[in-house]
Amino acid sequence: MPKPVYEYEYDGLLLVEYEEVSLRKPSFMILGLPDSGLVGLIAANHLVEALGLKEVGGIDFPKLLPPITVIYRGEPRTPIRFFASDNLLVVRAETPIPPAAIVSLGQLLVDYAMKRGVDYIVSIVGIAAPNRMEIEKPNVYWLASDEKAKQLAEKLEGTKLFESGYLVGPYALILKCAMRHRVSNIVVLADAYIEFPDPEAAAEVLKALSKAIGV
Repeated sequence: MPKPVYEYEYDGLLLVEYEEVSLRKPSFMILGLPDSGLVGLIAANHLVEALGLKEVGGIDFPKLLPPITVIYRGEPRTPIRFFASDNLLVVRAETPIPPAAIVSLGQLLVDYAMKRGVDYIVSIVGIAAPNRMEIEKPNVYWLASDEKAKQLAEKLEGTKLFESGYLVGPYALILKCAMRHRVSNIVVLADAYIEFPDPEAAAEVLKALSKAIGV
Protein backbone atom coordinates (compact mmCIF):
# COMPACT_ATOMS: atom_id res chain seq x y z
CA MET A 1 0.00 0.00 0.00
CA PRO A 2 1.41 3.46 -0.87
CA LYS A 3 2.46 5.69 2.02
CA PRO A 4 -0.35 8.13 2.96
CA VAL A 5 0.30 11.87 2.82
CA TYR A 6 -2.98 12.60 4.61
CA GLU A 7 -5.02 10.62 7.15
CA TYR A 8 -8.34 11.40 8.79
CA GLU A 9 -10.17 9.20 11.28
CA TYR A 10 -13.91 9.50 11.80
CA ASP A 11 -16.06 7.26 14.00
CA GLY A 12 -14.02 4.09 13.40
CA LEU A 13 -13.33 4.82 9.71
CA LEU A 14 -9.90 5.82 8.41
CA LEU A 15 -9.61 7.94 5.24
CA VAL A 16 -6.21 8.17 3.58
CA GLU A 17 -4.78 10.02 0.58
CA TYR A 18 -1.61 8.91 -1.19
CA GLU A 19 -1.30 12.32 -2.83
CA GLU A 20 -3.19 15.60 -2.61
CA VAL A 21 -6.39 15.52 -4.66
CA SER A 22 -7.13 18.60 -6.77
CA LEU A 23 -10.00 18.51 -9.29
CA ARG A 24 -10.88 20.75 -12.22
CA LYS A 25 -14.28 22.45 -12.19
CA PRO A 26 -17.01 21.33 -12.50
CA SER A 27 -15.95 18.33 -10.45
CA PHE A 28 -17.75 15.04 -9.85
CA MET A 29 -17.48 12.34 -7.20
CA ILE A 30 -18.79 9.09 -8.75
CA LEU A 31 -19.87 6.49 -6.18
CA GLY A 32 -19.70 2.77 -7.00
CA LEU A 33 -20.86 0.82 -3.96
CA PRO A 34 -22.19 -2.77 -3.93
CA ASP A 35 -25.95 -3.00 -4.49
CA SER A 36 -28.45 -4.82 -6.74
CA GLY A 37 -26.72 -6.04 -9.90
CA LEU A 38 -23.45 -4.44 -8.75
CA VAL A 39 -24.43 -1.61 -11.10
CA GLY A 40 -22.44 1.09 -9.32
CA LEU A 41 -19.37 -1.09 -8.89
CA ILE A 42 -19.36 -2.21 -12.55
CA ALA A 43 -19.77 1.38 -13.75
CA ALA A 44 -16.97 2.57 -11.46
CA ASN A 45 -14.66 -0.22 -12.64
CA HIS A 46 -15.28 0.75 -16.26
CA LEU A 47 -14.49 4.41 -15.61
CA VAL A 48 -11.27 3.58 -13.77
CA GLU A 49 -10.05 1.27 -16.55
CA ALA A 50 -11.32 3.22 -19.58
CA LEU A 51 -10.06 6.59 -18.37
CA GLY A 52 -6.87 5.30 -16.78
CA LEU A 53 -7.64 6.91 -13.43
CA LYS A 54 -4.90 6.93 -10.81
CA GLU A 55 -5.41 5.49 -7.33
CA VAL A 56 -5.13 8.41 -4.91
CA GLY A 57 -6.54 7.16 -1.60
CA GLY A 58 -9.25 5.19 0.13
CA ILE A 59 -11.18 4.33 3.28
CA ASP A 60 -10.55 1.50 5.74
CA PHE A 61 -12.79 0.08 8.47
CA PRO A 62 -10.12 -1.28 10.85
CA LYS A 63 -12.55 -2.01 13.69
CA LEU A 64 -15.70 -2.85 11.73
CA LEU A 65 -14.80 -5.24 8.90
CA PRO A 66 -14.29 -8.99 9.22
CA PRO A 67 -10.60 -10.01 8.99
CA ILE A 68 -10.38 -9.45 5.20
CA THR A 69 -7.65 -7.65 3.24
CA VAL A 70 -8.04 -6.63 -0.40
CA ILE A 71 -4.96 -7.56 -2.48
CA TYR A 72 -4.24 -5.87 -5.81
CA ARG A 73 -1.14 -6.61 -7.88
CA GLY A 74 0.50 -8.20 -4.89
CA GLU A 75 -0.14 -5.29 -2.51
CA PRO A 76 -2.78 -4.79 0.20
CA ARG A 77 -5.39 -2.10 -0.47
CA THR A 78 -8.16 -0.39 1.47
CA PRO A 79 -11.66 -1.90 0.99
CA ILE A 80 -12.87 1.41 -0.46
CA ARG A 81 -10.52 2.95 -3.02
CA PHE A 82 -10.34 6.43 -4.56
CA PHE A 83 -9.29 7.04 -8.17
CA ALA A 84 -8.93 10.48 -9.75
CA SER A 85 -7.99 12.43 -12.85
CA ASP A 86 -8.94 15.84 -14.21
CA ASN A 87 -12.43 16.57 -12.79
CA LEU A 88 -13.41 13.05 -11.69
CA LEU A 89 -13.04 11.31 -8.34
CA VAL A 90 -14.30 7.72 -8.48
CA VAL A 91 -15.05 5.92 -5.21
CA ARG A 92 -15.09 2.14 -5.58
CA ALA A 93 -15.94 -0.34 -2.82
CA GLU A 94 -14.22 -3.71 -3.06
CA THR A 95 -16.30 -5.34 -0.27
CA PRO A 96 -19.85 -4.97 1.11
CA ILE A 97 -20.26 -2.06 3.51
CA PRO A 98 -20.61 -3.22 7.15
CA PRO A 99 -24.06 -2.18 8.46
CA ALA A 100 -22.43 -0.58 11.49
CA ALA A 101 -20.42 1.71 9.17
CA ILE A 102 -23.19 2.94 6.85
CA VAL A 103 -24.12 6.11 8.76
CA SER A 104 -20.50 7.11 9.37
CA LEU A 105 -19.51 6.35 5.77
CA GLY A 106 -22.27 8.55 4.37
CA GLN A 107 -21.18 11.45 6.53
CA LEU A 108 -17.47 10.89 5.80
CA LEU A 109 -17.95 10.81 2.02
CA VAL A 110 -20.02 14.00 2.02
CA ASP A 111 -17.49 15.71 4.32
CA TYR A 112 -14.65 14.65 2.03
CA ALA A 113 -16.52 15.88 -1.06
CA MET A 114 -16.91 19.27 0.62
CA LYS A 115 -13.25 19.33 1.67
CA ARG A 116 -12.08 18.66 -1.89
CA GLY A 117 -14.53 21.13 -3.45
CA VAL A 118 -16.59 18.53 -5.32
CA ASP A 119 -19.46 20.17 -7.22
CA TYR A 120 -21.63 17.06 -7.65
CA ILE A 121 -21.82 13.68 -5.94
CA VAL A 122 -23.15 11.12 -8.42
CA SER A 123 -24.55 7.93 -6.86
CA ILE A 124 -25.02 4.98 -9.24
CA VAL A 125 -27.69 2.61 -7.97
CA GLY A 126 -29.24 -0.67 -9.11
CA ILE A 127 -33.00 -1.10 -8.59
CA ALA A 128 -33.88 -4.72 -7.87
CA ALA A 129 -36.30 -5.64 -10.69
CA PRO A 130 -37.98 -9.06 -10.22
CA ASN A 131 -38.91 -9.08 -13.93
CA ARG A 132 -35.43 -8.05 -15.12
CA MET A 133 -35.19 -11.07 -17.45
CA GLU A 134 -38.18 -9.68 -19.37
CA ILE A 135 -36.76 -6.15 -19.66
CA GLU A 136 -34.90 -5.76 -22.95
CA LYS A 137 -33.37 -2.38 -22.07
CA PRO A 138 -33.06 -1.34 -18.41
CA ASN A 139 -34.88 1.87 -17.52
CA VAL A 140 -32.77 4.64 -16.00
CA TYR A 141 -34.12 7.16 -13.49
CA TRP A 142 -32.76 10.06 -11.49
CA LEU A 143 -33.18 11.84 -8.16
CA ALA A 144 -31.66 15.18 -7.18
CA SER A 145 -30.88 16.64 -3.77
CA ASP A 146 -31.32 20.28 -4.81
CA GLU A 147 -32.13 22.57 -7.73
CA LYS A 148 -28.54 22.66 -8.97
CA ALA A 149 -28.43 18.86 -9.14
CA LYS A 150 -31.87 18.77 -10.75
CA GLN A 151 -30.77 21.07 -13.57
CA LEU A 152 -27.92 18.71 -14.43
CA ALA A 153 -29.98 15.54 -13.92
CA GLU A 154 -32.57 16.77 -16.42
CA LYS A 155 -29.82 16.63 -19.06
CA LEU A 156 -29.27 12.89 -18.55
CA GLU A 157 -30.19 11.35 -21.88
CA GLY A 158 -32.98 8.77 -21.94
CA THR A 159 -33.85 9.05 -18.25
CA LYS A 160 -36.86 10.07 -16.20
CA LEU A 161 -37.57 11.24 -12.67
CA PHE A 162 -37.81 8.54 -10.00
CA GLU A 163 -41.16 9.71 -8.67
CA SER A 164 -41.87 7.36 -5.77
CA GLY A 165 -40.26 4.51 -3.85
CA TYR A 166 -37.41 4.38 -1.38
CA LEU A 167 -33.64 4.06 -1.11
CA VAL A 168 -31.94 1.90 1.48
CA GLY A 169 -28.34 1.50 2.59
CA PRO A 170 -25.35 3.78 2.00
CA TYR A 171 -26.85 5.70 -0.92
CA ALA A 172 -29.87 6.70 1.19
CA LEU A 173 -27.62 8.05 3.95
CA ILE A 174 -25.42 9.89 1.45
CA LEU A 175 -28.48 11.58 -0.09
CA LYS A 176 -29.72 12.68 3.34
CA CYS A 177 -26.28 13.96 4.36
CA ALA A 178 -25.91 15.81 1.06
CA MET A 179 -29.27 17.51 1.54
CA ARG A 180 -28.40 18.47 5.11
CA HIS A 181 -25.04 19.97 4.09
CA ARG A 182 -26.36 21.50 0.84
CA VAL A 183 -24.15 19.40 -1.39
CA SER A 184 -25.52 18.58 -4.85
CA ASN A 185 -26.19 14.84 -5.11
CA ILE A 186 -27.54 13.19 -8.26
CA VAL A 187 -28.77 9.63 -7.80
CA VAL A 188 -28.92 7.65 -11.06
CA LEU A 189 -30.89 4.41 -10.80
CA ALA A 190 -31.27 1.54 -13.28
CA ASP A 191 -33.38 -1.62 -13.37
CA ALA A 192 -31.09 -4.50 -12.41
CA TYR A 193 -30.99 -8.18 -11.58
CA ILE A 194 -31.50 -8.96 -7.92
CA GLU A 195 -28.89 -11.70 -7.56
CA PHE A 196 -26.61 -11.39 -10.62
CA PRO A 197 -24.16 -8.74 -11.87
CA ASP A 198 -25.82 -6.54 -14.49
CA PRO A 199 -23.27 -4.92 -16.83
CA GLU A 200 -26.04 -3.88 -19.24
CA ALA A 201 -27.67 -1.77 -16.53
CA ALA A 202 -24.29 -0.19 -15.74
CA ALA A 203 -23.78 0.56 -19.44
CA GLU A 204 -27.15 2.32 -19.65
CA VAL A 205 -26.26 4.49 -16.66
CA LEU A 206 -22.91 5.46 -18.18
CA LYS A 207 -24.60 6.21 -21.49
CA ALA A 208 -26.99 8.56 -19.70
CA LEU A 209 -24.13 10.26 -17.87
CA SER A 210 -21.79 10.55 -20.84
CA LYS A 211 -23.00 13.80 -22.40
CA ALA A 212 -24.07 15.47 -19.17
CA ILE A 213 -20.78 15.11 -17.31
CA GLY A 214 -18.39 14.04 -20.07
CA VAL A 215 -17.50 10.48 -19.03
